[in-house]
Amino acid sequence: MAKERMTAAELMARYLEKRGVKHIYGVPGAAILPFYDAIRELTAIESYVVRHEQTGAFMADGYSRATGEVGVCVATSGPGGTNFLTGLYSAWMDSIPMIAITGQQKNSLIGTMQFQEAPIVEMAKPVTKASYRLTDGSKAAEFIHEAWITATTGRRGPVLLDLPVDQQKVEVEVDLDALIASTPANNLPSASDEDIHKTFLLLKEAKRPVLISGGGVNLANATAELKALAEELQIPVVTTGMGMDTFPNDHPLFAGRMGTMLDTPFGNKTVIEADLVINLGGRFADRSTGNVAVFTQNGKKIIHVNIDNKELGKTVPATLGVVSDVKSFMVKLTEAHKSLKAAVAAAVETDVKLDLTEERKKWARKTDYTTLPIRQERALRELREFLDRDAFVSHDCGISQIWSCQLFETYEPRTYLLTGGAGTMGWGLGAAMAAKLAYPERQSVNILGDGSLGMSLQDLATAAKHNIPVIIFCLNNSLLGLIRQQQNWFYGERRISTDLNYINELCDNTDRGIDFVKTAEGMGVRGELITHYDDIKPALQRAVNSGKPYLLEVIVDPDPEKACEFSNNGALNGFTYSSQIDFSKQ
Repeated sequence: MAKERMTAAELMARYLEKRGVKHIYGVPGAAILPFYDAIRELTAIESYVVRHEQTGAFMADGYSRATGEVGVCVATSGPGGTNFLTGLYSAWMDSIPMIAITGQQKNSLIGTMQFQEAPIVEMAKPVTKASYRLTDGSKAAEFIHEAWITATTGRRGPVLLDLPVDQQKVEVEVDLDALIASTPANNLPSASDEDIHKTFLLLKEAKRPVLISGGGVNLANATAELKALAEELQIPVVTTGMGMDTFPNDHPLFAGRMGTMLDTPFGNKTVIEADLVINLGGRFADRSTGNVAVFTQNGKKIIHVNIDNKELGKTVPATLGVVSDVKSFMVKLTEAHKSLKAAVAAAVETDVKLDLTEERKKWARKTDYTTLPIRQERALRELREFLDRDAFVSHDCGISQIWSCQLFETYEPRTYLLTGGAGTMGWGLGAAMAAKLAYPERQSVNILGDGSLGMSLQDLATAAKHNIPVIIFCLNNSLLGLIRQQQNWFYGERRISTDLNYINELCDNTDRGIDFVKTAEGMGVRGELITHYDDIKPALQRAVNSGKPYLLEVIVDPDPEKACEFSNNGALNGFTYSSQIDFSKQ
């Protein structure tokens, strides 16, 4: 293809389309109109207008998590750009590749405090992999190309592009096909033969090894390789908060989840009792590890595999640290084990395949409550039993997320969407909408509490306008439930600013405050109020049958005596610990 003449804005719009971008999410404004106009006139990219730029960033993030592709959000200058910051931070904490594009004042006016001028590049740098301003429109080709490569190679992450309105109009000549063809290979680090050999030596010595699957397994699209490795070695798999959906939860080798909050009892028990832990693509983040004494005593050995060498030994000392793409590490280890025809210690004494199904059931938390108001556990059980195996469930942050992480089984990769590092309230609706747009044939549900719904409520209108048939599953206890629980446990029940209820004289809900059903209906979203667990599945069926966005407001028990179970001493919990672990030492 020969060089073509076009504006910088047109170049970037066409570049994104050639890279496979199908949607942009955001709100247009004067400073970004040249780019929006190019999207409309020159591409088949669909533009989804949201009611708050923050939701546009959340949609780009959720799209990337659900598909593995790059999500793109666009906003104008000043407050448009600053409203992206929470979304960028949420993506950055979890190494999610996305591109945020903002308009900006003319180059010559930057730094003079003009209308809607903000130093967005400087503001975004701490929460992005890179943040650039287009200071010379004639270099737009190199600008967008470098941004894409930065977002998608190595340890991936979000990139912000700030486009002064005058530079968007600069004309350039470019051969887009040649530009894209010049993309360098993504040469990821790979485990050496020595790394694999040392791993085998540690495995042969181990009596109770365990594989920990972190978020990097999803980022590397390596869930099939994880399954193959676990089945070859016949050792248990435990998932972290970001690895929830990396291993089928009904697989015989699935032991559960680990953490101080986002755990299952048998998952924690398996990690505690292991003598060798192989962390695949995880960070040993605080909500997964808690008190690191669990990992540093009683001779426990640690193999830590991560693409980023800065993560190795950062929290938990590693017996063996391996800087490697996690997919290539697992492939090499699986192939080496097959070629050696040698069994690791866990499987050496018997030919019977390991099956943890009954142990997992024995340690499972109770969900079949029949009391009213509805217990959160029962509500989530009804939801899980109704949904398809490949349904998307997105989350905000708070006690609804913790309940879900403890109880909601996952079976397919990239279906359990949450912000692991940032813990962002208001995030899940945007993520659910983006996942549904990417996969219209699959169910998509946002599980959240009433506190979080108050932070995304305006974008029910986005679902209605664009007819995105997501289900909003709101567990309403009229509280900031997680913080109320911590006030009860750690602050002598001294409660402040965690009650969300009030008398709403204009509705029939006595003292619940916001009537979410009526509010949703006012935006064009159907809704139902649910007060009995037997009504949950029929309501879900009506939601699916409607083919429209649908809100279910499920009234759940606010009783503090029925609180969510999580660690109140900073250590992995859910069962009785061995007295051999001294949690006063780290």
